[in-house]
Amino acid sequence: ANAKRAEWLVKSLHDEALLVKTISCHGEPSLPDIERALGGLQGFRPAVVIGLGGGSVIDFAKALAALIPCAGPALSYLEVVGDGRPLDASPIPMIAMPTTAGTGSEATMIAVISDNETHEKGGVIDPALIPRATALDPVIMKGLPAHITAATGMDALTHAIEAYIGVWEMPETRYYSMSAIKLIFDNLPEAYVNGDNLEAREAMALASHYGGLAITSALVGYVHAVSHNLGAKYGVPHGLANAMVLPHVLDLMKDTAAKKMADIALHVGLGEASEGHAALADKLIAEVRTLNEAIGIPATTDVIREEDINDLVDAALTEGSSYPTPRYLERRECEALVRGLMTA
Repeated sequence: ANAKRAEWLVKSLHDEALLVKTISCHGEPSLPDIERALGGLQGFRPAVVIGLGGGSVIDFAKALAALIPCAGPALSYLEVVGDGRPLDASPIPMIAMPTTAGTGSEATMIAVISDNETHEKGGVIDPALIPRATALDPVIMKGLPAHITAATGMDALTHAIEAYIGVWEMPETRYYSMSAIKLIFDNLPEAYVNGDNLEAREAMALASHYGGLAITSALVGYVHAVSHNLGAKYGVPHGLANAMVLPHVLDLMKDTAAKKMADIALHVGLGEASEGHAALADKLIAEVRTLNEAIGIPATTDVIREEDINDLVDAALTEGSSYPTPRYLERRECEALVRGLMTA
């Protein structure tokens, strides 16, 4: 479906007498993908970069927009897996056309890149990477398969919840997070069951965008710290990993973040204030698990290997320590979380 949309877009640009080069991205972008694309663009300096596709495609486009003007090797500009060198030239203006409702990449200032050799995720980070324009069109999301609708929708929910319960939330973040959370609980089940419902698709597209705006200012937390490493190590799709990890992290955070979790529960109609913060936090966690089950998200995965657990925990704790989370996890807690994701 995206290939047909890309053909239509290219034809439309050609009809305006514009020179166009197309680059495909399959799966989450890796460092070799970026290097090959940059090599193929030698001597070509576009006036604008358009990312048409899911979050991985938009991240890929953002990375190219950032790195085409730069003189150094791609690795030198990547955080975590590279040197984290600041961009030495202004990124090329970029337009995002998301075909999924989940990552919010069209609203964030990072392009996430995987290193296939080290099995780590890093990225190019700069405020100038936020796209100049975004088209949120539910029509181009109609053909999205149900399982991708589910995983990307839970990705957006994770963004909104982690941004809200983190210690960097502020009035703007609260607005975007709460709006996204309500839209997702109200519309994701319908979008999953009936992908032709444009009202539900539009609501999910807006929720995804709001989630991206929320994490741009408030960042994420341990759900992402674990899921990034599941993705880098085993190729678990990011939204699916977030969906599986989210209730486990909320269980670990509920004592510290009980009031904020209770706020969310009340906002989506899960109880009354008189029930108290702890009971409402438990209701929120139960509702997340119920939503996962309703849209076909598995509770566990069989890809995690026993011999990898120490490395996964090390990487998750290191990444998690850089986020403004309600509290920092102990090693035994993180290890129990990872083991809780393993299929018996």
